[in-house]
Amino acid sequence: MEIIKNYVDLCRKIEIVETQLFQVDIDLDYWFGRGRMPFTGTGADDFGVIASIENIQHYHDKKHRLQKMLDFYQDIKNETGEKIDKLEGLSCQVAKMKYMENKSYKQIAEELDMSYGYIRRIASKGNKEVTINLQNATTEL
Repeated sequence: MEIIKNYVDLCRKIEIVETQLFQVDIDLDYWFGRGRMPFTGTGADDFGVIASIENIQHYHDKKHRLQKMLDFYQDIKNETGEKIDKLEGLSCQVAKMKYMENKSYKQIAEELDMSYGYIRRIASKGNKEVTINLQNATTEL
């Protein structure tokens, strides 16, 4: 099921953006400290403060862009999650277990007390149904 695969990919993107935001906060903390030079002098203080201000502005802008991206991704994640929660049937259950819980078809078969081959057929059938539905949707446009 493509929607579940996309949801998992979106969750990974959110984790990446959250990691990038964390790194930007570290960089901001570093550059805030760089504005205080331990010695005085006409050229050194000016350069240290100016460089710090430029870098602080750069990281502040980057943090703002990343936060907007994170908010956007989280909105999509919430909408997609609501749609996934409404999915029913064995093929949807298998897809959720496969992609969201990262289980193998063998583990799914054991957990559902079904044969491995049957679970593979259900997964394949679910992927074909999604492909057919997408083709029908594009021809209607």
